[in-house]
Amino acid sequence: MKEKKIYFRRLDIVRDLSCILVLLYHLNILKGGFLAVCTFFTLSGYVTCMSALNNEKFSLKSYYLGRLKKLYIPLLVVTFITVFIAKIDSTINWINLKQETTSVIFGYNNFWQLNANLDYFTRNVNSPFTHFWYISILLQLDLIFPIIFVLLKKLENRTKKGISTAIIILLTAGTTCLFYYLSKTQDIMIVYYNTLARSFSVFLGILLALIHYKHNFKISQIFKRSSTLFFIIYCIALIGLCIFMPSETKNYAIYMILTTLISARLIEYSAKESKKTTKYDKQIRSLSKISYEIYLTQYPVIFFMQNVPINDVLKVFLIIILTLVSSFILHVLIDFSVKRKIWKIIKVILCGVIIVFGCYVVITEEDHSAEMKELENRLNENLKVIEERNNEYLNKVNEEKEEWNTKLENMENAESKIAETVKKLPVVGIGDSVLLGCIDELYKTFPNGYFDGKISRSIIGSKDLLISLKNKGKLGDTLILGLATNGDYSDRVNKGLMEILGEREIYWINAVGADDPRFNDRFKEFAKNYPNIHIVDWEKAAKNHPEYFYADGIHVKGTGIKAYANTIYETIYNNYLEKYNIKKNEIIQKHEDELKDKISFYGNSVLTNAFSILNKKISNASFNAKSDYTFDILYKDIKEKVENKTLEHQVILLFDKETDISEDEYKELVDLCKDYEIYIFNLTDKNYSLLNENVKIIDFYSEIKKNDEYIFADNIHLSEAGNEALVDLIVNTIEKK
Repeated sequence: MKEKKIYFRRLDIVRDLSCILVLLYHLNILKGGFLAVCTFFTLSGYVTCMSALNNEKFSLKSYYLGRLKKLYIPLLVVTFITVFIAKIDSTINWINLKQETTSVIFGYNNFWQLNANLDYFTRNVNSPFTHFWYISILLQLDLIFPIIFVLLKKLENRTKKGISTAIIILLTAGTTCLFYYLSKTQDIMIVYYNTLARSFSVFLGILLALIHYKHNFKISQIFKRSSTLFFIIYCIALIGLCIFMPSETKNYAIYMILTTLISARLIEYSAKESKKTTKYDKQIRSLSKISYEIYLTQYPVIFFMQNVPINDVLKVFLIIILTLVSSFILHVLIDFSVKRKIWKIIKVILCGVIIVFGCYVVITEEDHSAEMKELENRLNENLKVIEERNNEYLNKVNEEKEEWNTKLENMENAESKIAETVKKLPVVGIGDSVLLGCIDELYKTFPNGYFDGKISRSIIGSKDLLISLKNKGKLGDTLILGLATNGDYSDRVNKGLMEILGEREIYWINAVGADDPRFNDRFKEFAKNYPNIHIVDWEKAAKNHPEYFYADGIHVKGTGIKAYANTIYETIYNNYLEKYNIKKNEIIQKHEDELKDKISFYGNSVLTNAFSILNKKISNASFNAKSDYTFDILYKDIKEKVENKTLEHQVILLFDKETDISEDEYKELVDLCKDYEIYIFNLTDKNYSLLNENVKIIDFYSEIKKNDEYIFADNIHLSEAGNEALVDLIVNTIEKK
């Protein structure tokens, strides 16, 4: 009579639950779904050890053959089918195909990803094998487990019973402490991909198996009546951790250790034979049987589906369906326990063909590792140079600010001294009896001046005096002329006067009560031809002030004398102030123009790559380059500069498809920089329609499509020719603004 096979329903439930949680993480639905990998590790350690303990004829050969059929062959089939699809799909440029596939085949993918600086937690799907780090660690641990098992078995036979349990306790505690210590001292990916550090979950599963088998102790036996309740509670706890784990938490190690402990408790309450069947057993067992295949196929499916232009919700649904279907087909293909020999032969041949052809593709694939390493080194060197260049630029900007502040301070001091300067002017004043009557006040106003007034003096009558002073070198550069009262207006006479005076600054005092009523207006028109003539509008200043004049309404008395001198002074002062302001505004405008010529570059590796050429052609710029630039980081960096008023006027954004920025996100940046000029150089196949006046979108992607020599082997980074073309486009765009 055939022995009935023992069924552990809850173990299948734990396996199914973990499978679903990990899949939802890979679909960007559960932020903490990666924690369930700890459950897989713990479950693997428990089942592997328990199976070995129950096998009285345990041997290394049978163990490795079993793992070969169960783990390795499915891995090879999925790997090579994925490689084949990637090769026939012209839209996929998988630059690391050879190296990455090799790392998967030989079981060191976790170390390869670490060496390649890949981040498992990135939301970009750059490889179909991103999740195979877990399989590699599993294979590595499977290599050493049977050796440890055999050695511990022999050791226990020669020593006291329980020595193996004690050693596993020490290994579990030691690896857990190592994992936690590294999490505090090393980068997260170094810890996450570290085989020894991650083995703490596996060792805990092994320890649990030893306690159950060798010591026949199960906590679940103490709480038999409540075992179902506790099982449900721990399932909810696992799900809760995967749903609510804080994003990018620094305490990820604590959550992973906690998940491992919860997984151990789940296994504790699952290691119980299911005597009663339920109507869901078939579905639970079916999903559990293909859980490994689901893990293998899910990322390749996600990778190939990521660029399919369909609704995101529909895409997730299709990915799940395709993953389940491909997992089922894979499970059927590698199930060699079929009764009919012909089917077994067909499956073996089919798997063999897939593996042989896949090996051929990988072997003949071009290896770009050397040039990629060269590119990586160049980018790293450029990042260092950029940092040095930015420090120099920042020092230069600070020096320019200090110089400008000093210049502003000097200009403010000069403005405050204009009144004093005007007071000290060595003016020469020539006039008629009106000026003569105010000479004392004029000397008080202009202590360094020279004044000459004469009754009934006209323009013609002043010529000899002006010529005499000029010949003696006493005419000076600033003249005050009060000659509008006597005589008729004459263009000829006025021109003769200007021939004598030349380009000296002339302050012409118009008259109140002139002999020629039209004199003031006509001379004002005449003065328009001479920028060095400034009208002292005494007529306007004296209007409605009869108290300023004697009875003749011409000559000045009392308060009028001071008003007369003050009007002359104010005219000279205002002229000096106007000239100063013109000069000041010119300086300020020049400074603002210089500031408007300054540029801020923001970009990912495309900016780093082109920096050496850019730096030679553009000097007045700051460069902000990060290989891991995200929109949130970019927005934060620019916002900080905007708030501090240190952002250069021209902002150039250079991002290729490694940094995914949507049109709405670009609009946020444009709104933030509404007072700046924004240049977006598009190196992707996306079309942006930003209609703001301060934004220019420059298409470089079409140039890349037309010129194969512009793009590097990875179909992302620009070649030297591409960098030259991009920089030329940037320079031409800026010059044409």
